[in-house]
Order: sequence, then structure tokens, then C-alpha cells
Amino acid sequence: MKLIILGGFLGSGKTSVLIPLAKEMVESCGGADGSTKVAIIENEIGQVGVDTAFTEGSGLYTTELFNGCVCCSIASSLMDSLCKMEETMHPEFVILETTGLARPYDVAEQLWEYYDENLNITLITVIDASRWLRVRKVAGALVEEQIDHANYILLNKIDAADPATTDEVEATVKELCEGKIYRVSTTTNPEGTAKVCKEMITEVNSWE
Repeated sequence: MKLIILGGFLGSGKTSVLIPLAKEMVESCGGADGSTKVAIIENEIGQVGVDTAFTEGSGLYTTELFNGCVCCSIASSLMDSLCKMEETMHPEFVILETTGLARPYDVAEQLWEYYDENLNITLITVIDASRWLRVRKVAGALVEEQIDHANYILLNKIDAADPATTDEVEATVKELCEGKIYRVSTTTNPEGTAKVCKEMITEVNSWE
């Protein structure tokens, strides 16, 4: 089982990335055949409904953990959910969408320490390119820690940011993290976002 932790500050567009990401995962697993290919754990209520984006029998299962942040008060509930999924559904992928205040690498460290030290975890952080620099001025430690150790960073909403701002965001992120950076716009270029998701999943599938 591979776990994807999808993080990012409030309003960055995580759910808009999650949907094409999950679709690409199902496709990479050979499409829906009645079994659960991908399980999604939502720790944040998004503006876009995940359930409505998939049909019954699509190979995808969703559940929610809304009683707190997975890196704080409900870490044990997350581990219980993962254990039940592994035992009953055997998904090939699990996507955990964290709250906008979570630190994805902290979640990963807890899972490696208390759940499975060999768990295959990939960190994807979504950034709102149009306001990340402003957010960093007031919540610098948090947004910097959200990209800490990220394998992939998606600069989202580039349609709402001028090119110079996007360039500055990318340059700053490169100073803070060695992960691969993509520029996307989930609203104006969903095809491009889907292509990026496919590329990420292809690479993750190649990792042992």
C-alpha cells in the first residue's frame, strides 16, 4: 500500500488536485474492476465534493476524519483507519488530505514511528501561488514546514498570479525544499493538472 499525504495551507486548492490525482491512480491500477483501488481519507471539508466526482464501482472509497487535525488530536484515529483499510480493502493507494494547518512531514514521521516504519509515503504540497508570499509573512513557520521534505510541490492558481510573482514563489520554494515543482491551474487548465498528476503517479509507482 502506498500512502500519499496531500497538504497545503487553507484555500490552496488541495481538493481540486485530489480529484484528478485519484482518477489517475485508479487508471494506473488498471481501472475499476469492482475492487477498491484507491482510498481517500479527508481531514478537511473542501469546497469540491469528492464523492460526487466518482461513480459507484469506480474503484474508489472515501472516508472522513473531521474531529481534529491528523497531526494532533486524531493521529490514533488515522492509524485505526489505515489498519482497517489494509485488512478489509487492500487498496493500492491511500490519499490523506490534511487540514490547512497540518504539517505533512510531521504526520509521516508519526506513521513511520507508531504505525509502520516501512510505509511507502509520498508528500505532495499544494501552494496558492497568488498569495503564498503574503501568507508567508504572517505564518512563515507553518507554510515553510508544510513544504518540508515534500516530494512534489504544486504551485496552483498561477492564473491568478502575475508571472513575476510565480517566479518569486518558485525561487523561494527551491531554497526551502528539494522536491519537484510543478505549475498548475486546477480551474483554468484541468487537463494540464491531470497530466501533472499522471506524471507524479507514474514516478511514485516506479519507487519501491
